[in-house]
Amino acid sequence: MSIEFDMGAFFKGLDFSKENVQAAAKIGMDDAIDDLLRISREEAPLDKGTLRETSGKRVTVSPTGVTGEVYYSVNERGSSGDRVNYALIVHEMDTFKNPTTPGTKPKYLEDPLTQNASKYQRMIADAIRKGLAE
Repeated sequence: MSIEFDMGAFFKGLDFSKENVQAAAKIGMDDAIDDLLRISREEAPLDKGTLRETSGKRVTVSPTGVTGEVYYSVNERGSSGDRVNYALIVHEMDTFKNPTTPGTKPKYLEDPLTQNASKYQRMIADAIRKGLAE
């Protein structure tokens, strides 16, 4: 699951360097993605801890924007012997019948992103404003 912030509109009519805006946006994106990772880890199932241990983040800067990504990567062998994406299967379940840890749930990444999207957009915009004011 990722967030993308297109900075094209910022550059139209502005006299700020693209590099300064990208650097400031990266700081805001790092903060937003750190928060999303923290919240999603708290909501991710905790049986053996494997799911939480394989989570991580990436923030990349490209010529057109800054992208933040939170990922979970657990592959296990299914009953058929084939490798299955455990992180995706657990994320997409409807409910947990008997969660091993209270407060954990499916949609452990999607729900925090949806619930906090406007907060993350503000964090990025505030970082850009701050960066341009310096």
